[in-house]
Parts: sequence; C-alpha cells; structure tokens
Amino acid sequence: MRADLHIHTSFSDGVFSVQNIIQMAKDKGLQIIAITDHDEITGAIEAKKYEDESLRIITALELSTEYNDESIHILGYFNQIKDLDSFDNFLKKQRERRFERAYKIKEKLLEHFNIDLNMDFSKSVSSITRGTIAQEIIKQGFPYSKKEIFEKMIGNDCPAYFPSTKANPKFGIKLIHEHGGLAVLAHPVLINKSPVREIIEFGVDGIEAIYPANNIEDTKKLRRLAREYGIFVTAGSDFHSLDDYKHGNIGEYYLKNKELEIFLNKLTEVKK
Repeated sequence: MRADLHIHTSFSDGVFSVQNIIQMAKDKGLQIIAITDHDEITGAIEAKKYEDESLRIITALELSTEYNDESIHILGYFNQIKDLDSFDNFLKKQRERRFERAYKIKEKLLEHFNIDLNMDFSKSVSSITRGTIAQEIIKQGFPYSKKEIFEKMIGNDCPAYFPSTKANPKFGIKLIHEHGGLAVLAHPVLINKSPVREIIEFGVDGIEAIYPANNIEDTKKLRRLAREYGIFVTAGSDFHSLDDYKHGNIGEYYLKNKELEIFLNKLTEVKK
C-alpha cells in the first residue's frame, strides 16, 4: 500500500482539477492520497465524494505560517470533515491576505522587472500563491521560466517577495489540533533560517521526511529526528503540475509499510 500525502489542485496553485488528480492517482496505483491545497480545504472535501474501495482520500490542507521572516508550512490531516466550518472561517482570512499580497507582488514586479501582470486570473482562483503568480507570468507571455521567477523575483528575499501571513507555526499547529487534526511540518529541508528542531518543539505530530527536494542523507536525518522526538514521518510529492522543477509527480514520493501504518493509526486515534 502506498500513500502520497501532499498534492495540490486547481483550488490553490495546482494545474489539475480534483477529478483529474483522483484519476492520476489511480493510474499510478496509489491506494491513499491527501489533497493539501494552500489555506484551502474545499478541494479536499470535494475529493472525499469520489472515494471508493480502490482509493482512500484523507482530508487535508497546507497551512501557511511565518517565522523568522520565512514561510513555514504546516500540513493538517483530518480523520473526519465535520466541524471544519469554523476552521474555514480562519482559512478565508488567510486567502484574503493572499489576495492582497498578490497585488503587492504585482506592483513590485512592475517596479523591478517591468512585468505588468493582468490580474483577471485572481477572480477564478480560490487561493493565490506565488506558484499561481509564476504560472500567470509565463502564461501571459513574459519570457521567464518558473525557476527564474522564483530565484530572481518572488522567492524568499527577492525584490517582489512578500509573506502571505503573519500567523506563527505554534498558532497554526494549535489551530489544527483544535479541529481534530494531525499537524505535520511540511518540507523541512526547505527551512533555512530556523533550526527544524525549534519548529518540532512547537508541538507537531509528524514531519515530512520523504520529499522531492531531499537527498538521501536529508531523508535519513529527518527519520532520525522523528525517532528522537517520538513523532511519525510522512511523504509526499507536493505535486502541482507535471514535471515541475520544484516538486514531484504524483506517486513518485510516497509513504508505505510500517511508516504508513503508524500514520494511519495516529489519524484514527486523534480526538478533538
């Protein structure tokens, strides 16, 4: 049994619809997936309707937080979807901040790179991320690759970078717990300004130890760290689009065997 526990849809900055994702997961022979859109749970709830004997779908999201002037993402996994309405009220505010940030980024793109981005796309996207903006820059005909856009324009510490939120990780973890979820530190290999241990000690239940940006030693180190702190590990492709330089394709990075069993048991045991 294999589980890809980090997948994005068109409800945030993924290219594919929920139904497309489910079909792709089945084609890859996955038995479990989690849709983890940015500050958005609608796609994950929609996906649950298509669950069947061949594919289990775990309701999840990727919550944006900020610490030491960098983005820290916390994955939230839920065993049931009831009582998530109040959580969605908070997420709505997060998405509003993302919308406001998108216009700040637009201004900086024009100022520093002479990119006058048409913002009509914002009317049809639920949660606007930097990935969404990078896709639009390319789609609107500006001659840059996604890699160039992130490394030179909108990545951390770049001229057009703005954080999406001021919520800190400790608050985000608490919020997930209050709504009956498990909190997992997403892609710790991408954290640069804070010791990963420091974030773990805020109270996460697990850590994403298997991830596209990891090398073999990164994964070994994160597994050791999980054992040391008595937390579980997860795995995910962080799929956004096919052959994306920053992320994996569906099913390329997955949890299996004992590690998957531990995660599923923890998910079943969690109580609000």
